[in-house]
Amino acid sequence: MGQTHDPFLFSEDKKTVKSEFSGITQRLKKARIGLKDTLAVIDMTLEDHRNRSVGGFPYDVFEGLDDLIDRTAHGMKIERFKPKEGHPMFHTFQIHANGGDILGYLNTIYLRKPFPCYYLVYVEVLPHFRGRGLGNKILHSFREFIENTGALGLLDNIILPEEPTYNIYTNLGWKGIRELLGSGVVNGEDHYMVFVPTSSKIPDLKEKLFKLLFKVKKKRPVIDMHENESMVKRTIAEFRSVYGALEHLFEIELSTGTSTPFMRFMFTKFVTKVLGFRRRIATLIGYTGGESLEQISISEQIKALPIQSYSLWGLEDGEIRIGGEEGIIRSLPEELKKEPTLSIEDLPLYRRPYLSPWMEKKGIGRSYRLTISDLLELQFDPTKLREFRHEGLNYIFERMSPSFLLSFEKKRRLLSKINDSISEMRFRNATIQINPPLVMIQERGNVYILRRKLEGIHLEEALDQLRTASSLKEMNRQAGIDHMLVATINEIKNRLMKELHSDLSEEIEDLTFFVPWDLERSIPRIHVDISGISLDTLWIA
Repeated sequence: MGQTHDPFLFSEDKKTVKSEFSGITQRLKKARIGLKDTLAVIDMTLEDHRNRSVGGFPYDVFEGLDDLIDRTAHGMKIERFKPKEGHPMFHTFQIHANGGDILGYLNTIYLRKPFPCYYLVYVEVLPHFRGRGLGNKILHSFREFIENTGALGLLDNIILPEEPTYNIYTNLGWKGIRELLGSGVVNGEDHYMVFVPTSSKIPDLKEKLFKLLFKVKKKRPVIDMHENESMVKRTIAEFRSVYGALEHLFEIELSTGTSTPFMRFMFTKFVTKVLGFRRRIATLIGYTGGESLEQISISEQIKALPIQSYSLWGLEDGEIRIGGEEGIIRSLPEELKKEPTLSIEDLPLYRRPYLSPWMEKKGIGRSYRLTISDLLELQFDPTKLREFRHEGLNYIFERMSPSFLLSFEKKRRLLSKINDSISEMRFRNATIQINPPLVMIQERGNVYILRRKLEGIHLEEALDQLRTASSLKEMNRQAGIDHMLVATINEIKNRLMKELHSDLSEEIEDLTFFVPWDLERSIPRIHVDISGISLDTLWIA
């Protein structure tokens, strides 16, 4: 079995994936599910074999799929739907395939004052159908609509003028608002674009445009709230459809009570995606939870399945790729280097505050095999983190998808820069330490990152524990520990923005911070003196 101990970042040949999924093509054909659901299933199947550094999904392993996508896009039609009572205020344009699948949509709202206007809120084409002219067609339909109504069109364009897609708007007659308002445009509002129909006669257009922009800015929170609700409702419907497709895809296994690794893998993937979406919608602006994920009804038979959260389908040649610190690689157990996936997935689960109380309540150990029902109860997948005791030291193995390899490599380089720039500094008495990746192992569509085990937990988990755990809420209320954590980390980020290049601002915002924590007693490790509370150490990983 081949091994390489070269760089941290690896590539993957599309051809090696083809034989692994040859049976899925026939299964999808027999299931006769719609194209949109078929693509969603394929995305989940190939997610662990996708490497953004070498392009997109290898759809060529599914014979005739690209041609089918082209034919579907070519046969589409666009329909418009008016707002209904009790529903969001949007006039919605939808791109429909012949089979009924929605390939894209455009949301716009009608503003009556200071003059009739349709404000384009959002336009999107499904990723698989982009680059086939559908975005241009739906925008063309929108332009025809506002041309016929005589109302003005307005959109908030975040695309830079130098990008090719910016021309889609200018070619359809949209103008940057500065062309109409000149130097009088309010600072921060020159990203708007306007379409003025030839049939429109608006006296004092310039003055009324200022009033329109003010009105849009004022209504923006409400607009965002309705758009978020619309997106959540749409996504829940897509999840329900994909779940039905999976049940259809594995109809024989489910009817006979057969539990195959591939079936468990696909349903586990589905559930973890639902849980990830649940976490994301909690942060949406103005979202009130009007659309419940409980609408996605998962059968008791599926809930009882043992989870299969890691891939068992590797490269054709069985190659294992290992990179990182040579000294640690040489010292790793031979069994782990020969069978990394099975060896690592057999390690104990990482003991973390989110997991430990649940396991104690259930009376189970860290080697317990979780079910789909357990994931739904926990609301996250704890199997991504495993504890590893090696040569007297404690480590953590983290499993991640190969699709994140490129971002992982960027973060690795950023951590090195952070270590060089602020490692000697103190922030509210706290020193900063970097917890870099030591070893990376890639096998069977899985990537495992080895790091030192810290006496701390993730910032988000720490804040959640401080604000919700019954044993910590009162202490946190009196001492303001959560506010101290946030203030310290904001200070660190601001310093990094100054020390490092401004083009790294997004990466700096996405840094992962770990807070000192007593895992045995499940309480934060803080320093208290006459000046107040502080941390001794903060880790960045």
